[in-house]
Amino acid sequence: MPGKKQSKAPAADKVNAKSVSPKVSQAVSMRNLKRQFGKRMVETLLMSPTLVEDMEQIREAGVKIRLVDGPCRAYYDRKKRTIYIGRWCPRNYKLISIAHEFVHALVRPTNDPIPGETGRQEFIDRCLEEECEAIVHEIEIVKDLIKAGIPVDPKELEWLNRYKRGGRKAIKKALQKTITSTTGEDYPEYYGSWYDEIVPPAKRLP
Repeated sequence: MPGKKQSKAPAADKVNAKSVSPKVSQAVSMRNLKRQFGKRMVETLLMSPTLVEDMEQIREAGVKIRLVDGPCRAYYDRKKRTIYIGRWCPRNYKLISIAHEFVHALVRPTNDPIPGETGRQEFIDRCLEEECEAIVHEIEIVKDLIKAGIPVDPKELEWLNRYKRGGRKAIKKALQKTITSTTGEDYPEYYGSWYDEIVPPAKRLP
């Protein structure tokens, strides 16, 4: 959503903004994360160079990360530009989820189907490709954590081993039967429901 038009900052403010180094900015960001998620989680995060880079891009893009009560789940709200993660999820799951939702937020955003133009199966296939991209990226964080000697959830090891055996093709095949953490549907069903909610019957394509 477009923001309000802002006036230009005074020249002195511009100089001060430029004088803030990326390292200082990152340090401030990490302090904020410690307040939000705790020291141990941030210490673990710093063991993944991939995730550190993701966090910097998230910060620069103005995407927020918020903890929510309820079951362990993670999702990205496009309208609020916010990544939501279950407060009671295990620490490593939270980190891996940030990497996963980073892809949905900034790398491969999922756009709504266009009534009368986007086919239902086309939309499902595109969404599965984007979900596959997110899982392949989160696997990089899993590799970083394993390299650092951090225990990883067995489910994440399954995705890693599946990827080692068959690459992206194996990941996408497995997604056909994987249940979402938000609705309890399998992914093709979930994306099909999304299509049906957006596109009126008269405008739907196969």
